[in-house]
Amino acid sequence: MSSNSLYMEIYLDILSNIKKGVYSENSPIASERELCSLYHVSRSTIRQAMLLLYENGYVYKVQGRGTYVKPSIFEQSLYKFYSFTDELKKNNMDICNSIISYNIINLDTNLSSILNRPKDELFHKIVRLRTVENSPLMIESTYLPKNRFFKIEETLLENGSLYAYLKSTYSLNVDRASETFKPILPKSWQAELLNISTKTPCTLLERFSYEEDELIEYTSSIVRGDKYVFKVNLSN
Repeated sequence: MSSNSLYMEIYLDILSNIKKGVYSENSPIASERELCSLYHVSRSTIRQAMLLLYENGYVYKVQGRGTYVKPSIFEQSLYKFYSFTDELKKNNMDICNSIISYNIINLDTNLSSILNRPKDELFHKIVRLRTVENSPLMIESTYLPKNRFFKIEETLLENGSLYAYLKSTYSLNVDRASETFKPILPKSWQAELLNISTKTPCTLLERFSYEEDELIEYTSSIVRGDKYVFKVNLSN
């Protein structure tokens, strides 16, 4: 069998193991020496296979440490109002929402200042872990005024869009929204939920949504920087 056929077979086998999760995202691929021993081929053949994996975007290299599996990246355009769930469902992504906690809270001084609402006003606080294609992607904390949304059905939020639920149940009509983005490092409990290191860069995304110029929703999300990117298209 030619060396060209060999390196392609090895490429396809490693790629299959990546897609099956044998090699998980951000995990190291075996060293060249180990792969030579595993496949009984020369180092040059292994290098050809690894180069093809790199060129096709399946792996990345860390100087002095080796080759690692590149994570899948989800992209969100920011040219219009969007729903995380709806946007990913357009691409036939498998989405799971795990409710970490749900409480009725009184706004403390800090939240009262952020939301420009009276201290001690009652708000729903919903904390969810958003997972896509079996990869935890973000921790989302949503605050909703109880005087506008009397009751929230938790079970309906586990597999659907929050906005769709509020629209159908309470005739919510978001007129406008503003978002801020800030790079941060996750806290230990956040890193554990997101299955990342505390040194993995994340984005703190804050959304303020309004209905007839009144704040109707505030969401603070910790988004994995290695998995989710935000894109803005600019034109004259």
